[in-house]
Amino acid sequence: MSWNPLKETREWHCATSEEACLQMEARFKKEGLKLKLVATPKTSDPILKVVCIFDGLDADPHAQRFKPYQDVD
Repeated sequence: MSWNPLKETREWHCATSEEACLQMEARFKKEGLKLKLVATPKTSDPILKVVCIFDGLDADPHAQRFKPYQDVD
């Protein structure tokens, strides 16, 4: 079964690698969020190669935890 972003009920963010997913998980935990990385399916994108799927008490499929690059100082 392939991953479907339109049907996903867990929180997810794309990343360049599985290692980046682990770093994202560590950042979330450091911020006090109760999330756990549960899957890292591959994508067809040449840059954002995996999807980091998180589950847990604070998992929100509509979360926007990162600023767009245009908003970063």
